[in-house]
Amino acid sequence: MTEWIDGVVKYSETELKLLGFDQTPLGPAIITFIKELHGVLGNQPSIMKSITKQVGDLIDKKPIALITEKDFVDDRCVRYPYIYKTGEKYYNDRAVVFKKSYDDPSSQYLYQGQHRSKQEITLPCILQEEIILIP
Repeated sequence: MTEWIDGVVKYSETELKLLGFDQTPLGPAIITFIKELHGVLGNQPSIMKSITKQVGDLIDKKPIALITEKDFVDDRCVRYPYIYKTGEKYYNDRAVVFKKSYDDPSSQYLYQGQHRSKQEITLPCILQEEIILIP
């Protein structure tokens, strides 16, 4: 390992210990995940964070690969139920998410008014949510 990842691992172990995660299987699993990512990617913190975000998307059952016309049966996307086809146009009912902060784990979707979650999309596309902060 490199000096950079050694520092990340040491810092992570300290933080996880403060939370008591070192006494559970979760702490070692997180450390192993960080080390394995580094083993595959090297000193690439930006890519490591991007992969971690994609893992979160997978847990939320959000597609991370291109959505194409092949993903549709009866005008519904079989990989993500919020994407559908009406006529010749495609829509994502969750294209815009409303949050109180970027870190807010809760998501709100609005379907009336000036700002709406539903947006027309063009295929092929990669699922992306636009975040709008609300007071």
